[in-house]
Amino acid sequence: MRDAAFEFVRVPALPKPVLARIASPLMLLVASAVGVAAFLYPFVLSTAPQSENSAHAGDAPLIFGMLAGLAALLFLIELASGGMNAKVASALAVLTVAAAALRLPALPAGASAFFFLVILGGYVFGPRFGFLLGALSLAVSAFVSGGFGPWVPFQMFASGWLGMTSGWLGAMRPSFVRGRRSEIAMLMVFGVVSGFAFGALMNIWFWPYTVTSENVSWHAGLGFIPALRHYGAFYILTSAAWDAWRAIANAALIAVAGRPVLDVLVRFRDRFLVTVAE
Repeated sequence: MRDAAFEFVRVPALPKPVLARIASPLMLLVASAVGVAAFLYPFVLSTAPQSENSAHAGDAPLIFGMLAGLAALLFLIELASGGMNAKVASALAVLTVAAAALRLPALPAGASAFFFLVILGGYVFGPRFGFLLGALSLAVSAFVSGGFGPWVPFQMFASGWLGMTSGWLGAMRPSFVRGRRSEIAMLMVFGVVSGFAFGALMNIWFWPYTVTSENVSWHAGLGFIPALRHYGAFYILTSAAWDAWRAIANAALIAVAGRPVLDVLVRFRDRFLVTVAE
């Protein structure tokens, strides 16, 4: 007589399309939520240390560790779901090293060629690839150059979001983009906007800790609208001119080298990226 007491029940594996549609975007959402919290939590404190040198000195290692862990999970989920295969993972590694190397030569006023590859890589391969490319290449360049400090995890988030939004742009591909020239023009505009956006976002990591004058500093109890006015004045006075060089460099590099690099990346993607049929 057959004994059914010890029959094994096979639990079905999570289908790859479900991983691709849910798990991977959810992990990106979680990572972004951690980044938003890291940037904004000083604004809900009753007091903040009034010294730029002490900005996030205690919590930066924790933030970096959380970001590294979430990025690793996102990468593994992408591999498991078929959103990224071995060849695309190799492309991510190559682009990460190349972007990190492009960050080392200094352009005028602190501009960098770094964002050029992050923008194009995200645009071609999608938002999750773009987030990983931006975050990982920033970390690699920080380690190589020795410029590792409490600002690095915030730069990683900001750079990752730049690659992510570039991936969204590539996924949407607006209807007015009808040719190769209009595509490059759109990416040039995105490069200009992202050049200013990166700088404006990065200032937030230390702004609550900085004391300058009453009209540009933050203090506990400051309302949302006054805080925006103070930050706008702070940004214009301290960073807008420097960020303009970054925006110009992004647009110029995309205008000069964007088309051939874009064509190479698109050919590689179309040849090696295998999508999962639903």
